Amino acid sequence: MELLVIYLIGWIILSIGYYIYNVYIDEGSETKKLYAWRAFWTGMISWIGIIFAVAFLIVGCVFAFNEWIEEKLS
Repeated sequence: MELLVIYLIGWIILSIGYYIYNVYIDEGSETKKLYAWRAFWTGMISWIGIIFAVAFLIVGCVFAFNEWIEEKLS
């Protein structure tokens, strides 16, 4: 039962993140209802998607930090 609750929490987190990204950050051309539907189905991969998102965030921060250091040193 605890595993199911953890999975559902991950599903909700990824669904909300997917929806917010596509509607407010990326500002795609499709309807909000369509993004909500896609967010619901994308949530099924929940923890895998969250791990990939965090990994991309960390890699992006490392590259941004590297660029900043190189700019300061040159």
